[in-house]
Amino acid sequence: MQRALLFVAVCLSLSVAAAAVSLPTPPSNATVFNNIDERGNWSYCHNPGCAGGSGKGSYWTAQHQNPPSRDGSSTEFYNSGVWANALWWQKLGAHDNVHNFLWDFYFQVDDNSQKAAQALEFDAFQFVHGYNYMIGTECNIKGGAVWDTWDGTTGKWVHTKIPCAGFSPNTWHHIQWYMTTNTSAHTYTYVTLVVDGKPYAVNITQHAKDLGWSDNMGVQFQLDVDAGGEGFHEWADEVKLTVW
Repeated sequence: MQRALLFVAVCLSLSVAAAAVSLPTPPSNATVFNNIDERGNWSYCHNPGCAGGSGKGSYWTAQHQNPPSRDGSSTEFYNSGVWANALWWQKLGAHDNVHNFLWDFYFQVDDNSQKAAQALEFDAFQFVHGYNYMIGTECNIKGGAVWDTWDGTTGKWVHTKIPCAGFSPNTWHHIQWYMTTNTSAHTYTYVTLVVDGKPYAVNITQHAKDLGWSDNMGVQFQLDVDAGGEGFHEWADEVKLTVW
């Protein structure tokens, strides 16, 4: 009887723990941006002042790729060069009154990423009254093999304890981030990360920085190359941002 009760207690404990790190269900009045990867007018940069890194090598983008694709149209990113970073971003317009961000997307990388990728960066951002809520995240493959979050005040990455030594190539991986902003306190919080169905409670809060930028909101992808300088590819598909 005691063993049975203990088993039930353990199961209930695990169930509560799983629920504690589950993603929220957006309300019916949430705004949904579907298939962001298929939108035109992506912006991009490769220079150290914008993306960091060395600025060496080459980079490019190709939209509406199939294969590989989940829905018939993915966006392909490529970057090469010793310690080179390449950044792509999509602005979705000013949405100052939203404070919940559920970012959901699929991506895959090629074989060369297994030796050439230094880090894979995935960001959401909101600019409100000059403050930059850069909710930046990265799989820091060779700088600790963990997920990092961005500290906008110091302009530095902060390690979490969530492992990320890279992703298997030529297969789709599913990333879901739930983040919040508090524009009164000028803070943003990384709440929950789900990687290929596995949830992690993050609960890290950082402070936004006043850069005087115009109000806007959007998402970013960045590819960072290691010291070898060899290029690699990444494809993004079914990129969706839900805000409320």
